Amino acid sequence: MKEPNKLTTQKYWETYYSKNHANKKHIVNVCSYYDPFWDQLISQNSKGKSIIEIGGFPGRYLAYLSSKFGLVPTCLDFNSDESQIKNSFEIMEVDRFNILQEDFTKYQPKQQYDYVISNGFIEHFDDFNTILDLHTQYLKPGGSMLVMIPNKRYLRKIYGYLCDYNNLKAHNLKSMKLSVFKKYAKRNDLKIKTHQYYGGFPFSVHQKQNAFQKVISKTTRLVFKKINPYLMKNPSKYLSASIIAIFEKPINVE
Repeated sequence: MKEPNKLTTQKYWETYYSKNHANKKHIVNVCSYYDPFWDQLISQNSKGKSIIEIGGFPGRYLAYLSSKFGLVPTCLDFNSDESQIKNSFEIMEVDRFNILQEDFTKYQPKQQYDYVISNGFIEHFDDFNTILDLHTQYLKPGGSMLVMIPNKRYLRKIYGYLCDYNNLKAHNLKSMKLSVFKKYAKRNDLKIKTHQYYGGFPFSVHQKQNAFQKVISKTTRLVFKKINPYLMKNPSKYLSASIIAIFEKPINVE
């Protein structure tokens, strides 16, 4: 298999997450936003079951889910700083966990897991379909997987060009279609539980701005603070922040 071309580097992610995210209030606020989907992914009687996150640094989603559902987490990420992951688990009072400091594109999994999550990962590769297919080998028959990616097409693409270009160019916008996940499920004999757009318009940026950009971003923020409550109830492919898909692997699929 040809090695997938990455749109980001290890240095990019170590810089991106250089600040410590191990704060309980922050973790809960960020992760509980997706509770409707976590509750679809994970059954209430899952205590002691296994979960892995692909590209899991800094560990906040794993720590939150493991605390909420009593899961045993594994974080797979090539980031060289394990301290933030460990701190996330400690703050959420998770004392059983594993960290795999590996390159996902090269690593051969030693086991399969009851639950697999992948958040903001596949869109950083040219061949995102190959990356998606590699996810399947981590999932047990009868298990469930959630893949979440940002939606940077349509209006967010224009906004990105104007105010957040460095971040925009690190993403493969071709991955940001519901059809990508339909085709993935079909290729790998998976059942789709849900795949949809979710959230309000994301007006945050990841770079310093000039005066012109500040005017655009401030205006956008003011407009969508009023519109986003509507978008939370009525997601739109043109405006909503994310695409979220949940899959199940039938028992008879190896």
